[in-house]
Amino acid sequence: MIRRLLSSLPLLFAATAMAAPPPEAPSGRFAFERVVIDPDFPGAYQVEVVDVDGDRKPDVVALGGNDCAWYQNPSWKKRLVTTKKDAPGVISSATMDIDGDGRAEIAIAYDFEMNQPKRGKLLLAKQGASLDDPWKLLPIEDVGSIHRLRWGDIDQNGTPDLIVAPIFGASATPPDYDDAAGIFAYTGHDVNDASKWQRRALAKRRVVHAIEYQPAFADSTRPMLLAADNEGVTMIGPFLNGPDPGVVDIVPGAEGKAPKKGASEIHKGRFRDGRIFLATLEPWHGTTVVVWPQKAADTTEFGERVVLDDTLADGHALWVADVDGDGQDEVFAGHRGKDHRVSVYDFDSPSSTWRRTVLDRDVAAQDLRGGDVDSDGRPDVVASGGSAKNVVLYLNRTPSKSAQAGNR
Repeated sequence: MIRRLLSSLPLLFAATAMAAPPPEAPSGRFAFERVVIDPDFPGAYQVEVVDVDGDRKPDVVALGGNDCAWYQNPSWKKRLVTTKKDAPGVISSATMDIDGDGRAEIAIAYDFEMNQPKRGKLLLAKQGASLDDPWKLLPIEDVGSIHRLRWGDIDQNGTPDLIVAPIFGASATPPDYDDAAGIFAYTGHDVNDASKWQRRALAKRRVVHAIEYQPAFADSTRPMLLAADNEGVTMIGPFLNGPDPGVVDIVPGAEGKAPKKGASEIHKGRFRDGRIFLATLEPWHGTTVVVWPQKAADTTEFGERVVLDDTLADGHALWVADVDGDGQDEVFAGHRGKDHRVSVYDFDSPSSTWRRTVLDRDVAAQDLRGGDVDSDGRPDVVASGGSAKNVVLYLNRTPSKSAQAGNR
């Protein structure tokens, strides 16, 4: 296990095309303890921060290439869930205790092939009798171009539903992949019987790269789904028990020729004044970190596109968290191409600008997730390293905003 302390660097970027470069971030603005959970995970693609073994400590689930594994907090002992023999070409996971036994199940999407959209499979992995026993695998069904999985209670009946987002439709072909993907949810499921898994269609969109479930959104108390797709960010919902959910394009994303248009990643964040913002990477597998500010706290209308950084190469990782405890979320973003890195972007209220701090250049970021891993009451962040073959935890050691002010 490798540890080192990362502190802020004076590396900045313009907030908008019209604004002057922002002032440099104060020295020591952010600090993270870097913990390499796995230094040798070829093709590390997706991570989750979630309690697997039921001890109320967030563990880490990672997958990529042909393996899905979980790492137990705090030893970070690695245990394989599936391998090439069970589930080749893994692409996504969603972890949740769905049968109420105190230990999580993992839904795993696999057999993904970009240019063979009819390929794709889904299984559910259930833990064995002990933590070291093999997982029991329940094949669910074939799902072409299966790409993203998330749990969320869309019908508000108190039980989680598995939301499935293929990236393409079955007839999609390069270069534009112009066949819409059918996003759907399993609203009925059984950990022992695949025949009891029941689908509910949600929406059809083109090049759906990412989804985020929201139990409530903007002025609605009902659950919604946000999708980053070739039209930008799509709001699907609110979900009701009766008619099909509404489908609304709420921000357009980047202009361009399909599939290099719209948005690639999406997360909701919050300003200190209570308004929300949408953080995106644009376009698909793109170059640009963007924030779309909400116009007012009681609306789903968003203001002008604010560019935080347009120097990413194959942008693929995004997360939002308030790491300094000031009531306002920071944006974490990473890319896996040339000059790969993970950076954090901080909004400075007095100047109304966003400032960039490079967090780590030794990770070719494919995914970013967060959670309070060390139970100190502050959010931490985990990255999957792609070509760097690593899974890295960043323990939050950032001084609170009040402490920073006192040290000036």
